[in-house]
Amino acid sequence: MSVNRLFLKHDWETLNERIPGLINIARIAIVLSLLVFHLVSVYSGDETKNLFPPLEFYTWAAIYAVLILLSIFKPDWQLQSLDLPNASAVVDISMMLMLTFITGGIDSGFGILVLPFIATSCLLSHGRYPMLYASYAFLLILLSMFLAGQIQFHPLEWDSRSIVSAALLAGACYLVAALTAFSATYLQAATESAEKHQLAYRRVSGLNRLVLNRVQEAVIVIDASQRVWLFNRQAKTYFPGLEVDKQETVFAELVSRWQYQPDKNFETDIHIFQHSMHVRAVPLIQEKTELLMLFVRSLREVAAEALATKLASLGQLTANLAHEIRNPMSAIRHASDLLHDGDDADATKAKLHSIIDTNIQRIDKMLEDVSLINKRDSVSREPVNLMKFWLEFKQEFTLNNPDAVGCLRMNMDGSNLSVLADPMHLQQIMWNLCNNAWRHSRQDQHAITVLIRPSGRIHISIVVADNGTGVPPDVRNHLFEPFFTTEKQGTGLGLYVARELAHANLGQLHYHPEMNGFELILPRETDEQP
Repeated sequence: MSVNRLFLKHDWETLNERIPGLINIARIAIVLSLLVFHLVSVYSGDETKNLFPPLEFYTWAAIYAVLILLSIFKPDWQLQSLDLPNASAVVDISMMLMLTFITGGIDSGFGILVLPFIATSCLLSHGRYPMLYASYAFLLILLSMFLAGQIQFHPLEWDSRSIVSAALLAGACYLVAALTAFSATYLQAATESAEKHQLAYRRVSGLNRLVLNRVQEAVIVIDASQRVWLFNRQAKTYFPGLEVDKQETVFAELVSRWQYQPDKNFETDIHIFQHSMHVRAVPLIQEKTELLMLFVRSLREVAAEALATKLASLGQLTANLAHEIRNPMSAIRHASDLLHDGDDADATKAKLHSIIDTNIQRIDKMLEDVSLINKRDSVSREPVNLMKFWLEFKQEFTLNNPDAVGCLRMNMDGSNLSVLADPMHLQQIMWNLCNNAWRHSRQDQHAITVLIRPSGRIHISIVVADNGTGVPPDVRNHLFEPFFTTEKQGTGLGLYVARELAHANLGQLHYHPEMNGFELILPRETDEQP
């Protein structure tokens, strides 16, 4: 990521826009240095004062000063189309060789000042026309030598020393132009490559964020120092204080296990922030970087999904079975009614009719319970205020069970607790639990106790307990099995249906012998819920 930011900050276009300003600084430095040198030599009486003819030198300095002022107030004139050679580069090359001419020609040594401007001309043109700039400088060198009389029409009259200096300067011009053009082309290609990689990085990062946020598991990437590198939206639900580049000590146990076998995946159950979590850890080793990717899920959610998958086929089977049973049951009921009509004096027939009718009612109750199982697939979850729900439920329950008036007590740990559940499902679960508790209680003032309290940060616990003798140990393992019952008139589906509806609402239902009651756990209604 830091490499991409570096290219963003110092890409080719940004650097190219800074070149004219640097060139203008070089111009100012050259003019001021020459003026200071000239004035010092004049007022000191040095013999070198004749190196700068006053008229020609002041004229050159004035022209170059105008060029400098133009570049200060209108710097964009130096940035031109790449289809033609850069005009400012041509002007700078011309001015440097003009200075060389007025100071005595090639032998003065000022011709070397043309080399930096050849280099900048290649940069301004993005590496184009290097030989054209060098050839132009070479032509001006020949012209200045010809005007200075250092080369004549007759080769025998040429100044050999000046010829050598001119050849070296011309060679340096071509060499600087070639090297600068190569460097500019390489930098531009590197910048384009970096931009492509940056674009690819942004696309991959966007896809990664999209995929990670759609994963049901909480995904967290940490290093050996427990520093967080990356996490998805689901991770914030379990760990609200999670931040990138922040050290999280809660993962110390996982990091220790990873370092023991750094190249192997592992799965474990761990208690983090009062939550029981299932963690799947995958090491990521890339060159010198070693990271650990954690896939974290609540054990409650894992168990709920496993049970939902396991019982999905059973729900479909019971739905079809209930549908097929209703038709023959209607025929049996009709036949029983016909046999009973007009023959009330026959005690044997009356008894047979009572047996048939009782079993028909039992089968109807069983079919009703079976239909409730299949309603778990049509869940309409919404916030349910538990205080308001309990008051309405208690009133309805006591109307149906008058003997239970004054025998139900409710304690709520906290105020304004709400769950996210289907209200009809919650009504059926509580009805089954309270009916079961009332039948097995002493049916006195302390018969049923309901305790409502938070369970962790994102769940609510509802405990329905009675003051009866409790469930025998040999029966506890079969409490939630379908069609298991200890009562002659029971269907054995009440607790099974209640647990199925709890799972459908992303909850759990357990029996606790120490409480002598059942605990219903449901998701808490919060502002973060969709």
